[in-house]
Amino acid sequence: MRSNTPFQTTTRSHLITKRSAGFDPNIRQIYHDMLEISSPEEEQIDLDIPRTMHGHIMFRTRFGPGQCALFKVLKAYSNYNSRVGYCQGMASVVATMLTFFDAEKTFVLLAQLFDRYNINELVVPGFPALFEAFFIQEELTKIYAPNVFQALETMGIATPSYASRWYITLYSAGVVPYRTLLRIWDVLLLEGFDWLYFMALALLKYHEPTLILNNFERSMEMLNAKMDIQDDERLLKIARRLSKQAKQSGIVAKLKRTYAAKQKQPA
Repeated sequence: MRSNTPFQTTTRSHLITKRSAGFDPNIRQIYHDMLEISSPEEEQIDLDIPRTMHGHIMFRTRFGPGQCALFKVLKAYSNYNSRVGYCQGMASVVATMLTFFDAEKTFVLLAQLFDRYNINELVVPGFPALFEAFFIQEELTKIYAPNVFQALETMGIATPSYASRWYITLYSAGVVPYRTLLRIWDVLLLEGFDWLYFMALALLKYHEPTLILNNFERSMEMLNAKMDIQDDERLLKIARRLSKQAKQSGIVAKLKRTYAAKQKQPA
């Protein structure tokens, strides 16, 4: 177990203490209560666990302590939040949390994260926030990374073909190196859901020189593998700069209104 990392400090102060906004004082007992109830998601959860973070020693042993903790948290949460239930990308999110916190605290963190940061809408049936994210990412790419947008469009690479995994796993599941993921999450807890858009855009900007020269096969392989990040600070600077520019222009709010209007139009 790691200790005293920025991610743990931010998490404790924002999500899993009684001082955290919206904290339910009964949430710890709810976790144990939810474990006593069978879940319709148990079979799928059990199928996904052996292939979740299998390279990490904590989750390598079938029915070992790490895999058992992962199963318990996912089962309890599927009962606690029946609207979400279980979505495959959740396993890697929870597994990452378990490398820092015990099962009870991980459940509290997951419940707070999904509720307060609107992550629920990424994974509920229909994936409303996911499709909205695709639209916003594409529009932001047109504005802030036009060369990348043109290259991907020319190659016929649609945003959902690679970005679904980015958003649903919150950049875990091997999207970026582990050390990079923790820095992304640290800012996510401070900035909120919109940070996910700017990280997607930052990843494209970071790899812009390669993407605009690659062919379809190489680009798809790169975007769906672990992204090679040699300089975390540079990546985060790109994302922060994009976030600052977007906040100043109010573009994200405008795009959300545009997307909502499109959804109301008859098919």
